[in-house]
Amino acid sequence: MDFERMILIVVLCLCLTSIYQVNGTRIISKEEELELERQLKLINKPPVKSIQTEFGHIVDCIDINKQLAFDHPMLKDHKIQERPHFSKRTTKNVGLSRNRPSMFGLQQDACPSGTVPIRRTTKADLIAIRSMSNNIYPQTTKVPNMHRAVIQMRTIENHRYIGVKGNINVYNPVVKEGSSYAEMYVMNGADEKLNSITTGWMTDGAQKTGCFNIRCPGFVQVDKRVYLGSAISNVSIPNGPQFEIGLYISKEEDGNWWVTKDDINIGYFPAAIFNNFTEAETVGWGGLAVSLPNGISPPMGSGIFPDDNYSHTSQFRAIQYRNSSGELDGPHENTYDTIIDSPDCYLIDFHGYIGEHEGYTFGFGGPGGDCGI
Repeated sequence: MDFERMILIVVLCLCLTSIYQVNGTRIISKEEELELERQLKLINKPPVKSIQTEFGHIVDCIDINKQLAFDHPMLKDHKIQERPHFSKRTTKNVGLSRNRPSMFGLQQDACPSGTVPIRRTTKADLIAIRSMSNNIYPQTTKVPNMHRAVIQMRTIENHRYIGVKGNINVYNPVVKEGSSYAEMYVMNGADEKLNSITTGWMTDGAQKTGCFNIRCPGFVQVDKRVYLGSAISNVSIPNGPQFEIGLYISKEEDGNWWVTKDDINIGYFPAAIFNNFTEAETVGWGGLAVSLPNGISPPMGSGIFPDDNYSHTSQFRAIQYRNSSGELDGPHENTYDTIIDSPDCYLIDFHGYIGEHEGYTFGFGGPGGDCGI
């Protein structure tokens, strides 16, 4: 099996759309229907307990040793790591924000001991995954119907990264068609040798909650409450209350890449599934908007162009990267690129380091519109 190209996407708030829809209905053949049913039997493991969430999807509590990750051929004898064991590292402290934490995951009823929450995959999810997989992850080349507004660290010889972190305020932009993301990522290689892990939140115009996170090969879930594909229950309102999530992707000494939300270790991608990802060439933060073939793109972030008023614009704050020496730092002048491919639709307003409470901060987003293909 070829693991040279590995794109791993961990999104915590999902409403998937599909470019395969016709008047809101995806037409599939009998053969496709049977194939979807076969895949679902393989993906959805027998639960110890099932929980119907208020958002309409089902979370299954699966024996931690029988989760889908261990169907991966490289993880047959994998020993689960319950928590990361990071080496001692230098950290630049960042104070509390004026924003409130967003809530998601199983708030009232955690899975029983020895089990982990896995969002149940549906046929609609699998159909959506097919269209999503060609849109969300490319970070190095121009992709039709996809527009970015990101801050990305420059690739420098002998300078590598083993982590990326930041706090993102969460909005629910009105997305009638397409999909809109706020994300951070670590990335190594390009084109057919691209390895990348991405995390953040998203919303879309299909209003179908779905989850393709479980399809990321080899992700080992360890937390009993927060799971991949969790729906976020409280979001920011322009000129109103602001809510945020703190996210972190970091590699520990044994090569496992951990995904953390507000100091909760959700799980990790084991080193065994990679062959070209001991360190990352670059990291980045920002927004992504995916349109349908008509070229009309959805709003990004809050849907408002960024300015100095963070009460109505989307922002990343306390953004930092961790270098190969284990030190945390942020994007200094002449060390990063601002990538905006459609400035009439989306912008970035980078403020740099603005104090210990906010750290390195920037606003991003915009109303979208006719942004081209």
